[in-house]
Amino acid sequence: MNSQTPINLMLVEDERIVAFDLKNQLQSFGYRVGAMVGSGEQALACIAKVAPDLVLMDIHLEGAMDGVMAATEIQQRHQIPVIYLTAFAEDDTLQRALASRPFGYLVKPWDVRELHASIQMALARREIELAVENSELRLKLALDAASLAVFEWLPQSNRLHGDGHLSALFGDTRMPLDESWEAFIARVHDDDRARVTEALGQARCCGETVHIEFRTLRTNGGPHVLEANVRAYSGPCSEGRVVGILQDVTQRRQSEDSLRRSSVVFHTAAEAIVIASAERQVVAVNAAFTRITGYSEAEALGFDTDLLLGVQRGGHDSAAFFATLAAGPDSYWQGEVLCQRRSGERFPAWQSLSVVRDPLNQVSNFVIAFSDVSEIHVVEERLNHLAHHDPLTGLPNRLLFDDRLGQAIELARRQKHSCLLLFLDLDSFKVVNDTLGHSVGDELLRVIAGRLRDTLRGTDTVARLGGDEFVILASGASEKYAAELARKILNTVRLPVSLSCQKITVSASIGIAVYPANGNNQHLLMRAADIAMYSAKSAGRNRYCFYSQEMAAHTNERLLLEQGLRYAIEEKQLSVLYQPQVKLASGQIFGVEALLRWQHPELGMVPPDRFIPIAEESGVIDSLGRWVLERACRDIAGLRNATGEQLRLAVNVSAREFRREDFIHTLSETLAQTGFPAEALEIEITESTLQVIERSIEILGALKRLGIAVSIDDFGTGYSSLSILRDLPIDRIKIDRSFITHLPEKKDGVAIVKAMVALAGSLHMAIIAEGIESPEQAAILRQLGCDGGQGYLFSRPVAHPALTLLLADAPDLH
Repeated sequence: MNSQTPINLMLVEDERIVAFDLKNQLQSFGYRVGAMVGSGEQALACIAKVAPDLVLMDIHLEGAMDGVMAATEIQQRHQIPVIYLTAFAEDDTLQRALASRPFGYLVKPWDVRELHASIQMALARREIELAVENSELRLKLALDAASLAVFEWLPQSNRLHGDGHLSALFGDTRMPLDESWEAFIARVHDDDRARVTEALGQARCCGETVHIEFRTLRTNGGPHVLEANVRAYSGPCSEGRVVGILQDVTQRRQSEDSLRRSSVVFHTAAEAIVIASAERQVVAVNAAFTRITGYSEAEALGFDTDLLLGVQRGGHDSAAFFATLAAGPDSYWQGEVLCQRRSGERFPAWQSLSVVRDPLNQVSNFVIAFSDVSEIHVVEERLNHLAHHDPLTGLPNRLLFDDRLGQAIELARRQKHSCLLLFLDLDSFKVVNDTLGHSVGDELLRVIAGRLRDTLRGTDTVARLGGDEFVILASGASEKYAAELARKILNTVRLPVSLSCQKITVSASIGIAVYPANGNNQHLLMRAADIAMYSAKSAGRNRYCFYSQEMAAHTNERLLLEQGLRYAIEEKQLSVLYQPQVKLASGQIFGVEALLRWQHPELGMVPPDRFIPIAEESGVIDSLGRWVLERACRDIAGLRNATGEQLRLAVNVSAREFRREDFIHTLSETLAQTGFPAEALEIEITESTLQVIERSIEILGALKRLGIAVSIDDFGTGYSSLSILRDLPIDRIKIDRSFITHLPEKKDGVAIVKAMVALAGSLHMAIIAEGIESPEQAAILRQLGCDGGQGYLFSRPVAHPALTLLLADAPDLH
């Protein structure tokens, strides 16, 4: 206690005379009596105000609260030492007094010097307790400040005690820690338990401080990493203990891992990274910086980055740029700059700048990252070229041509000039592609593209739209020049091309449109040239045509037919008629040919020679062919000829249908669904289709295996190799009506038919003539040995009901 300040005492005594006598005695020893009260309630009421250093307490007091009860409250609330002064020393009174942890117990009468000694000893004890409490408080505050926990392991009792930041480390652990070793080790990660046990055992044996790190289980938001420093201390009777400090180093380890990863990223990044000071002087660079710029770290240190690399940043002054960046709210910039390598070579770079600030928000560093984008620029140029040029021929593609055409039209509009557009399509290119392969076809396109490029003026443009289609733009030229150019192109394209060890010759069809006469915008002009090109093809190919309004009308009609065909089946505009086929010798009907008819709602009855070619070009022929086959098989199934046999059915099939992979499957499926016998079905193909069949002989073989007959329709109008007729399984030849029309007047016609009949006989094929309209034609065909015929002489094509009546009324047609 402070010797200069009188010790302040409180007397709690209900006998006033005794209290005043005791006060006088205490004052004689230099004590200060701050208060004298007669009950426990009064003591509690004024003790906070008096703040005594010690309380002298009688046990038996007036009021409900005796001295022991008052002393207990004083200890709990104010931690002020109490000495009991009482005339009673019974065991029960003594036990109650001991429970209040008094600092002395004097039994009346006492000697004043004994009281003085007791007071001094009590105050000395309290001073030591306060020192210990302050020391413990300082330790606790230190543990809190460092986020540490202290623990003690007693191996003999196998208990572990601890205090400090254990709740932060173990989540649900109560504080202070007091649990068995097994409970504690169960909180440690499974993989680290053996290591922790071994470390504590090592600490017991060696007596040195042992350092260990371990992980906890997933508690308190996730696993934690703890760092422990432990040491063993010996005790009495060989009872030792292990004391240690625990610290949660999870955040520190995460930060260290992050720093390590950042260091790896910094040194291994493909981008060049520069760390510069606030004055823009190089502090550190990574390996990519040296690889990209040629400067080593030693050469770069201390230099201004922009001066070292000669950075050009869109005309911005370097110092002003960095000052603006540092003052801005974002503290980040990226963009393309131009840099210079150590060798002096300039290169484009994509640069990112970040401002690093210290805790006072002052600029401490700049982090500069950049990559060489030279290759990206090269790739962009290549991509731009690919985006605007045909990869096969190197010519401008549709995108670039549309742009040039638009510019040419705009220039012609301003200068009131004309410009020409030529649309070119190669004739029979598909045959070359299918026969010799796509690689040969591609090489042919490259040769033709080169020829077109060499034929044109430097101001003209030729582009490939796709496939075998090319367009040519001639600005400010006349129609006379267009015609001369078209003839020149046709002659150039016709020149033989040596490909695949053979010479190939192709021709072209060219359509020509003139701005502004044939169209005042790109779309109309392209459409006009396209229409003119199709007209050139229709006129015989290997020629050019200028656009006209008549062509447009024809094209519109063709479009109307094509679109109408796509809905003709659904809207029930199609019908199938049947023309009887008879034996010329007896007039007996042995079969019918299915003929498709189309009743258009606007155009009326459209003849097959108008819509069938359109159906083949547009691909609608596939659905039409399937529909006709199924309808005809259902209609004719069960109809009998005069001898009671199933009436034969002939159905025309286009070359496109033969090329379908599912043709045989579709045919078999239709026969199964309709119940029509395969041996009564005959597939008619045109003579030109033989070129396709020659490469698809397996299709004919499959037809023969099904029992289906095959006949060549319009025989004599195309080109047929005798080897094809000999080698392919053809059952019947149909003589085209063009050879029958002028019989018997034309003698050469008779000779041709006679040769056809002889050819069919030598090849063991049946033969039938179509288009017979007079008895004379039928008679001469019988004389020449023709087996059968069909035509208006016998019957026009009729609907199914009329055919049924015809078979019933006149099974033999003479």
